[in-house]
Amino acid sequence: MFFSLISFVALIPLLVTSSPTSSYLAARTLDSVPRDASKLAYDPQTGVISVFDKRGELMGTTTAMKREQKRDAGTCATLSASDVKALPGWGALQATAKSNWGNGSYKLATNIDAQSGYPAQACVADSAPVTISGDPDCTTSTQSTGGTLVGTSGTVTLSAQTGTSQQTTTTTTKTAAISLGVSVEAKIGIPDIVDMSSTFTTSLTVTNSLSTAVATTSSNQQTSTIAMTAKEGETCTLTFTHKSCTAHGTGSIDFVATGWVWFQYNDKTHGHYYWALNLEQSLSGSDRTSGMGFTQEVSATDQSNYQGSCA
Repeated sequence: MFFSLISFVALIPLLVTSSPTSSYLAARTLDSVPRDASKLAYDPQTGVISVFDKRGELMGTTTAMKREQKRDAGTCATLSASDVKALPGWGALQATAKSNWGNGSYKLATNIDAQSGYPAQACVADSAPVTISGDPDCTTSTQSTGGTLVGTSGTVTLSAQTGTSQQTTTTTTKTAAISLGVSVEAKIGIPDIVDMSSTFTTSLTVTNSLSTAVATTSSNQQTSTIAMTAKEGETCTLTFTHKSCTAHGTGSIDFVATGWVWFQYNDKTHGHYYWALNLEQSLSGSDRTSGMGFTQEVSATDQSNYQGSCA
């Protein structure tokens, strides 16, 4: 009986102690990298990615870097290693890597072997509002449609285009520090400079390069009709107010870095050569954002307040 009790006590350390290797073997298999993952380790020989949370706890392993498509096509561009170093938060990111994995030399990358389909990206913000400088310069005039002869029925229907159309020329005046020279699709919020009570949202392709200009047209015009009753042989017209305005505005399109940054160490550290940090988990929004400044020349026309007359 005494020998059996001693044997059981001797087994206790074996039951409660697990090596790093055994914990990796027991890790659950993940379909892909979770959005809340903070750190990754990659084994290029097996293709296995070990996934860790903010506390450094192993969440599981996977062989897939698949992720949800967060943006429409054309609104993101691949982030380069030099882009990462140009981020406002690069110093903080580098300090986090040193705190986790030491001061060893490494190569910085935004992708890893066999995972070329999922690089870190710079994506444009959802909307870039334009701020108009001063008051728009406007002129108002009265215009009429061509005369329409009233037939034997004694009625005539007249039509005209009403509403506002705007033409804009957007010119890059300040490049973002990341994604230099890249063209992406951005949504610009342009104030209605005729009445300043609403905003047009238009999509245009902008290039992160100085002095690049792009012209766009937006419109909410529609055809309006009015039925006139008059004597046979009279001529009827529509008269409406025509207002033209021009204005100058400024704005900024933000490029926001997302995805994983890889530190490929020359010597194995903490069991791996390849370690990565999640930009969205490691840095604040402002620390991974760089803005592209632009100016905008806006011209608009509005036709409204129409009325008919016959003579």
